[in-house]
Amino acid sequence: MAKLSNRMFATVIIGLSVAGCTGPVVVREQEPPISSASPELVAEATEFGDWSLPPEGEVLLVRKQALDDPTYNLVVETSPTGLAWMLEQSKYSAPFEKRYSIDPDLDAVIAGPSLETSPNVVKAQDLFVSKEGDSMIRDVIVDERTAELRIVHLEFRGQ
Repeated sequence: MAKLSNRMFATVIIGLSVAGCTGPVVVREQEPPISSASPELVAEATEFGDWSLPPEGEVLLVRKQALDDPTYNLVVETSPTGLAWMLEQSKYSAPFEKRYSIDPDLDAVIAGPSLETSPNVVKAQDLFVSKEGDSMIRDVIVDERTAELRIVHLEFRGQ
């Protein structure tokens, strides 16, 4: 009798919950990511992340994912001097840590050579509030490919 009573109670609660819905349930489809190296998308991404690119740097690719909070990924080739300038101008001071192993989920790249083939990879993350008051996470992975080449993987995620 107690089991029957519990089932009836659960059925009534579920029925009341469903009856409380007043409109159709709308499921939004996720837009496919946009990938390009166009100046417009580069400008949009760097503006969102409050990020400065070094004058001699080359943007390999930008990807934008438009979820509830946008995510931008950028890949920039630069020199060690360009990297230092970029971090300073972007007010990025999080400490970098050496990556001894590469996790494809945590260390995903959208352009450039695989991080697994790099002689040295470092990564840092900061919590940043933009000029517009947007709170975001900024991840920076630096592939120290050669003595004069840095491939910088950036990700800006809104919160």
